[in-house]
Order: sequence, then C-alpha cells, then structure tokens
Amino acid sequence: MRRNALAACIVGAVLMSSGVTQTIESDSEMIEYDRRLAEKHTTVFPAAGIIPDAGTAKSIALAIAIPIWGKDKVASELPLRADLKGNVWTVIGNPHLHGGEMGGELIIQLDKKNGAVLSFLHTM
Repeated sequence: MRRNALAACIVGAVLMSSGVTQTIESDSEMIEYDRRLAEKHTTVFPAAGIIPDAGTAKSIALAIAIPIWGKDKVASELPLRADLKGNVWTVIGNPHLHGGEMGGELIIQLDKKNGAVLSFLHTM
C-alpha cells in the first residue's frame, strides 16, 4: 500500500510539472513572450519619477554617452554634473583641454517622469 502511494505521488508530480511548465526554446521566443506581456501592461510611474535624483540621471547619461562618443572621451569629462529644471534633467560633462585649448562637453537631457532621452549633443 505504501509503495503504491509513493508511486502515485511520483506519477502525479511528473504529470503536474509537465503540464505546468512551458519550454521556451530560445531567447527570441522568451523576448517575444515578454514583449506581449508588456504590450498589455499599464505602467504606473512612481511619484518621484523614473529618474528621481542626480545620481540616477548621471548613470543613465553615462550609459547613453559611452556608446555614442566612446569610453575615453566620456571618461575625460568626468565627473558629470546634473541639474533638474521642471521635469528635465540636464547632465553635462566637464570641458577638457585639447592641446592647451578648452574642448567641448557632452550635454544630455532626460525626462524625469518617464526616463525618455530628450536630447544629446557634444559641443566643440
């Protein structure tokens, strides 16, 4: 009797796990599944916004700037400075010297509420 109960539990567990889990064969299938979930989701933004402080604004600006202007150029402008006016963070680099002359600086503007990149440029 005890042996039958154990066998029934094992069979039941196998049947349940095979019915509950879904095999996702590739990353692209997983991404597509998650994309569909996100399309149906209603986003509620935090009251403080997606970018609540200067540190977050600077981190996001770095993630944007490095692929555009390169790690070395961006590193030469550190530390970044950030200022909030209304709902727009303006993040700027520190101008650096090129052969004795002042160089340009990166400028990136971010929407505090939703995290959107509003503009990015590098002055000469």
